Amino acid sequence: MTELRFDYSSLEGLVGVLSAKARVSIIKALKDGPKSSVSLFEYLKREGYEDMEKSTFYYHLQKLRACGLIRESGNIAGAGKPEKIWSLAADSLVINLR
Repeated sequence: MTELRFDYSSLEGLVGVLSAKARVSIIKALKDGPKSSVSLFEYLKREGYEDMEKSTFYYHLQKLRACGLIRESGNIAGAGKPEKIWSLAADSLVINLR
């Protein structure tokens, strides 16, 4: 089991990232295993984010990646640009408050 650790000084940034419900939905989708960008975008559409633009979706992915909660775990080759595969960066999250 892998843990992602945050200390008190990074708590505000973490809370800011997790305050967006769409980002929490992305984490929820990834808890069952890696997903492609297209699969995640379709998942969000089914979860009530049908008006979300792709640029907003990618913004949420980048915020989660910058915080260390998700990572790019591969690519799927296609006719055009390779599609990214995303996964959770850890199995659990630990926050040290001291």
